[in-house]
Amino acid sequence: MLVSVFFVPAIVLLLAAAGAALAYVVTGRDWLHWLALHLALLGGVSQLVLGAGQFFVCAFLATDPPSRRLIAAQLLAWNTGTLLVAVGVPSATGSLVDVGGVLIAVGLVLFAAALHGMQRRSLQRARWAVRWYQACAACLGLGALIGILLARGTTWSAGSLLGAHLALNLAGWLGMAIVGTLHTFFPSLTQTRLRFPVLQGPTFVLWVIGVGGLAFGAAFGTQVTIASGWLGLVLAACLLSINLAASLHAAPRPLALPAQLIALAQTFLAAGLLFALAVTITQGSNEALLGTDHNVLAVLLLAGWIGLTVCGALLHLLAVRHFSRTMPAPKPKRDHALTLAAGIAISFLAASHAPSLQALGGPAAILLLAVLTLLGGRVLVLAARALRSPAGARS
Repeated sequence: MLVSVFFVPAIVLLLAAAGAALAYVVTGRDWLHWLALHLALLGGVSQLVLGAGQFFVCAFLATDPPSRRLIAAQLLAWNTGTLLVAVGVPSATGSLVDVGGVLIAVGLVLFAAALHGMQRRSLQRARWAVRWYQACAACLGLGALIGILLARGTTWSAGSLLGAHLALNLAGWLGMAIVGTLHTFFPSLTQTRLRFPVLQGPTFVLWVIGVGGLAFGAAFGTQVTIASGWLGLVLAACLLSINLAASLHAAPRPLALPAQLIALAQTFLAAGLLFALAVTITQGSNEALLGTDHNVLAVLLLAGWIGLTVCGALLHLLAVRHFSRTMPAPKPKRDHALTLAAGIAISFLAASHAPSLQALGGPAAILLLAVLTLLGGRVLVLAARALRSPAGARS
């Protein structure tokens, strides 16, 4: 149940985000660009985090899932809040933004309560099962508060509230949730074990320090603090990659498409973080997040890292749905071709922002759209099967 009930509304909002993005391309209206990002990240990907987080905590702690009433309350608060903000910001209706922000906060509190309830009921005492999700929820709470200040036009001369908002929401909420989940999910996906569990603690600490450095440095315009934040994230990503590489090395072959996509995604994480660190050192404090190079970072981290990781997770979790089912059989030629095409498209799209390589942008965008259409179509088929299958109601 945890997979289907959260993933289906998330997919609906991702489709709505795609529609808003298409409308932005046609009309060029900036509010549609904001709406597409809002629906995709807060409505779509964030709801995947809520569902996957509780799914993996429930499995890892070997306990009962949250009650149906608690899950329904989370869904109602989150989706209503997301839609109210989606209407309130473009229409400049402060009351809608405020109520929407409160409902998102309520959804976060209910999410935290669900995690605490599973931890309390479990006989296991696995601290890492919930720590990543507790920390990322705290980041989103603070990031949402800053978002409300931005929506109300609050004056802030010390630095950039928008930069702090992006750091907390993207690196803190989504980034921390993904990194934490991969410590459990990727070994399960590759049918291996976490090779170096002792590295999870330093990875967590470095990621938290990195997010804090980015948010504080952006808010107060401190270049050294922002550079330190990016460096912390780079080091955390290095530790994560050691565990993921060990699982990848030990995994039986051929690798399934979800494993290939998620492994590829981590190369874009490394590329994006190193690029951001270099831009911060050479050009200034908020240049990576808000300057002329922010589009490159968006391609590498949003499309490359978050996008491919989410696609891989959806393809696997919607296909399996619960642990008693076997994994779908890989199709090596098709899987390699799709993964290679995704890697080429994202790499060329990022490179096209260099003045001498702008000609790559059009073909890369077309190739990426084709890959995402194929992957998205497969996700929709699996989601439809999950809704029809009796197993989908029990998982």
